[in-house]
Amino acid sequence: MGFTLHNRYDTMIEMSKLNQTRGGIILKLSELWNQAEAILFDFDGVLADSEPLYRKSWNLVLADYAHSIPEKDYWKYWAFLGEGLAGEMKRTGLRVKDREAARSRQKTLYAKFCMDGQVPFFPFASAVLEMTIKRKQCAIASNTDSNLITAMAGKNIYSLPPVIGGEGLRHKPFPDIFLKASKFLLIEPSRCLVFEDAWKGVKAAESAGMPAVLVRNGYNTALPAPEALCEIQGLEELYQFLKEL
Repeated sequence: MGFTLHNRYDTMIEMSKLNQTRGGIILKLSELWNQAEAILFDFDGVLADSEPLYRKSWNLVLADYAHSIPEKDYWKYWAFLGEGLAGEMKRTGLRVKDREAARSRQKTLYAKFCMDGQVPFFPFASAVLEMTIKRKQCAIASNTDSNLITAMAGKNIYSLPPVIGGEGLRHKPFPDIFLKASKFLLIEPSRCLVFEDAWKGVKAAESAGMPAVLVRNGYNTALPAPEALCEIQGLEELYQFLKEL
């Protein structure tokens, strides 16, 4: 049996409990910021409060199989660890004959939510992007398709940086999206600082050779991310940090 991302996540949590002296191990936000030439923002869960609609779209699809994803399971296994449909099937015994058809339908449903303007942005998202763009190279790097991000930004985001979407790329925890953003900005991966809300994203950043800051958003508060160098309590903390620069 292979060693899955979930297995490794649980192992890392146990290891982190043995190394809880954060002071000398974890860099402060100011150090990470000063070392970075470019800032990469995840979209879902960092800038946009979209995960509840991802869950809603999947539950609409899985209703055909008399199955529903509980909130607690969704936040941990789908949003945070990135196990997706395959993980749900493995954990629960759910059987979906045509996975690609299910994913395609979910994507269509979610795209409709996006185009209908149902996805809200977190407070300070627009201000943080605007302030960051004035100080550093910047991009949004997300599994979500770039056209949907651009459409959702609309009137909600005053200054929109370049958007690197997930179309044609392997999704996180693979590093493809972050590496593409680094190449687009012409900045070495080690000089890019990533803001992520999920362990799958922290892992993707690590694999790309980039430091990551974990953004707590209310859904992930109780979920450890042992590989994150730094944590902030929502975008307001980053906003206050940028105001003081």
